[in-house]
Amino acid sequence: MKLTIEGVIRRVTQPVEFGENKRLCEVHIELADQQYEQIVPLTFWNDDVDEALGLLPGHAIKAECALKGREWQKEGQAPRVFASFSVLTYELPEPKSIRETALEQSKKNDQGPDGLFD
Repeated sequence: MKLTIEGVIRRVTQPVEFGENKRLCEVHIELADQQYEQIVPLTFWNDDVDEALGLLPGHAIKAECALKGREWQKEGQAPRVFASFSVLTYELPEPKSIRETALEQSKKNDQGPDGLFD
């Protein structure tokens, strides 16, 4: 299953190497336009790890990911389900101008608690 995920980069983890020629690196992003903070890990594999290491916290990212999941169960315990978002392609959208950002913030500041102007 493919998903498109947009957000702001929070951190880039150190790469992990395992097996023969396998590497991975996670980029943690804060999802855009959420009522509450939502952080998800995007996984970059093998040759893409070098690209991930060049990404900077605070920058916007839009990624097309493959959603992968699996179940694991230790004897005598309840099953656990794991999901991951493996990056297929990504882009770094152009940042908004200072003027656009200021106008958006001004509109948010002028709204009352129910989203209407006071």
